[in-house]
Amino acid sequence: MLVDAAQSVPHMPIDVQSLDCDFLAFSAHKMLGPTGIGVLYGRPELLESMPPFLYGGDMIIEVTYEDARWNDLPYKFEAGTPNIADAVATGAAVDYLTDLGMERIAAHERDLTAYALERMAEIETVKILGPTDPSARGAVISFVHDTLHPHDLGTALDSMGIAIRTGHHCAMPLGYAATGW
Repeated sequence: MLVDAAQSVPHMPIDVQSLDCDFLAFSAHKMLGPTGIGVLYGRPELLESMPPFLYGGDMIIEVTYEDARWNDLPYKFEAGTPNIADAVATGAAVDYLTDLGMERIAAHERDLTAYALERMAEIETVKILGPTDPSARGAVISFVHDTLHPHDLGTALDSMGIAIRTGHHCAMPLGYAATGW
């Protein structure tokens, strides 16, 4: 099982052992790190049994005309020159969030989400999608407006210094089902 943790790793403590997942992936840019790099955790016994899909660099211990012996993990999957600068920057982002405290970050986001949900519930023309209990959801609040198109609402709020994200967000069928647009 692969867990896409891009939306959770920067916002709450994650323990891959307690999740008992085979793989877990997340993007560095979602956690204040650089773009174009991410992390893939893999259960060691699965990684050991998998062949590399790219070749070169320090991933090989020995090559003959008949066979190749792969290096130990994680080098087995490091073909070519690694993206060292972005890996260091990702480590700095992890350290920063860890120093802030993932439990503190999660608690702060729950407080902000509770406040936003309370205020949004006061607007009769807004329908909140998903749970309204802040402890049962993440800090992102998806919603639709009864009469305003999402792009018009986004433009109006932007002119007031309020940033929201409009569009399909890689879930076009769900957006059409919720809004009819």
